[in-house]
Amino acid sequence: MARDRSTARHLMQVLHDRGVRVAYGVHGANIEDMYAAAQDVGICPVVAKHEFAAGAMADGSTRITGRPGVVMTTSGGGAMNVVPALAEAYDSRVPVLALIGSAPTSLVGHGAFQDMLNPPDTIDLVALMAAVSGSCAEVSSPETMAAALATASHTLERGLPAVLIIPKDVQAAPMPGSPPTHPDVHPEAGASIDDGPLEALAERMAATATAPGRVCLWVGEQASWERLGTQICELAECVGAVTVASPGGRDVLPAGGGFAGVTGVMGHPSAHVAVRAAEMVVAIGCRMSVTDRAGLDDVLRSTDLTSIGRHDARFGDCTQIATDDLEHSIRMLGKLVGAKMSRSPAPPHITIDHLPVPRARSTRPSVQTVIESIGAQLPPVCAVFADAGNAGAAALHHLPFSPAQRFTVALGMGGMGHAIAAGVGNAVRCAVVDDRSRSIVIAGDGAFFMHGMEIHTAIEHDAPLSLIILNNDAHGMCVTRDRLYFPDTPTVNRFRPTAIAAGVDTMFADLVVRHVTEIDDVGECCAELFAADGPNCVVIDVDPEEVPPFAPFL
Repeated sequence: MARDRSTARHLMQVLHDRGVRVAYGVHGANIEDMYAAAQDVGICPVVAKHEFAAGAMADGSTRITGRPGVVMTTSGGGAMNVVPALAEAYDSRVPVLALIGSAPTSLVGHGAFQDMLNPPDTIDLVALMAAVSGSCAEVSSPETMAAALATASHTLERGLPAVLIIPKDVQAAPMPGSPPTHPDVHPEAGASIDDGPLEALAERMAATATAPGRVCLWVGEQASWERLGTQICELAECVGAVTVASPGGRDVLPAGGGFAGVTGVMGHPSAHVAVRAAEMVVAIGCRMSVTDRAGLDDVLRSTDLTSIGRHDARFGDCTQIATDDLEHSIRMLGKLVGAKMSRSPAPPHITIDHLPVPRARSTRPSVQTVIESIGAQLPPVCAVFADAGNAGAAALHHLPFSPAQRFTVALGMGGMGHAIAAGVGNAVRCAVVDDRSRSIVIAGDGAFFMHGMEIHTAIEHDAPLSLIILNNDAHGMCVTRDRLYFPDTPTVNRFRPTAIAAGVDTMFADLVVRHVTEIDDVGECCAELFAADGPNCVVIDVDPEEVPPFAPFL
């Protein structure tokens, strides 16, 4: 049977026609046909070191490009390992397409290696994947591919991950001639738009916007992924609104003017003050999760609160306006409000305040000063991936704001090491499509120990990645929690010193690695690495006792 007629090749050709150029995964017996087919049609199959990381790579690429990423794994351990990555994508509403290869259909139920399609004798792979995705379909024959892919496409359009489970023999089987055309995997502009609710919202906004700051615009992750900063700034100017961002919307708006900073437990007091002072809050592409709104529930319940976006807000006391085209809705809202305003109040000027973090007694640099030094050297155009824990909290709180510098943080599951893989995935994508904009990962040593070997994937593809490891020889945020909440129990989260830089330098002869112990050297080192080609790594020793900018700790 010619490989160019196989179901696997047909699927890969469909994905290639939709713009997919990279697929992430780990090779294995039940997925190898997909890898071969990807190469045949011009999709670069990236071999990660772990399936969780492969899923996070697809996730990270999607957050930057707005287009669904693809992850491919075999069944068995591979399928089990990708579950946490799909869980993050599901909770954060990131449309990732997972292709899971499974045992040949003739061996299902007969003890086949990695068989997961004969419950209760085997693990129930369909149920497992359905729990962490918007849809999961088993492609039982080439004839069922069209319907399965249509379902997956619709799921991705709704901003959710989708899973296709494809047995090995089905992948290799010939695809029937002239299959039906598959729908595209991203929503059509202007689809499913009802401008009626916007008219009522515009009426209330115009009535409220009689003075600066009475309306607050709260931007979130959907606004970030769709790059709606210009439209939101125009709307804010029209009504004299103050603007704030959730952690996922941190890269939408520039600093200055009426921007008051980030909300949530790792956010800025000035942002919370702005929300509390407003009489009306309009959340734009912000789901208002606890990490977005912590400390604001009471005031939001007594505020005229509206949420506009694809997904329902996670706060019940609000008016929900669903839209499949957020850009259209915000532009239309601006026109409607503008037509109702006799004059536009001047936007307020706000200075962003920071959480008062106590300084620890240590000879190591503080995380705050390190992050500020890194921020001063960021390239004009780049993508920053912040990991969980102290490193992520400090990056979220202290990095400068610039819409040209993308910023992502995965707070759905909050898994350590996700940012490392996500950053590698985006950097590899950039290398494949000849985009030399740099991906910069800021992660702690704990995250590095989990998924730091994905630096090897970046090296293999000569990807423009800078991996910054803040090493405090601890799970730093857990050290703080132990000290605050379990003061009479010895901490288990302090580690003996590790020479991470020396180890990475020894493992990877062609990788540029730096080790920084003094704050005065951080800026110069970052300037050098950010201007370089290909991947590099810097390990910066930081204070393990420093309390992070995390409101519950302060």
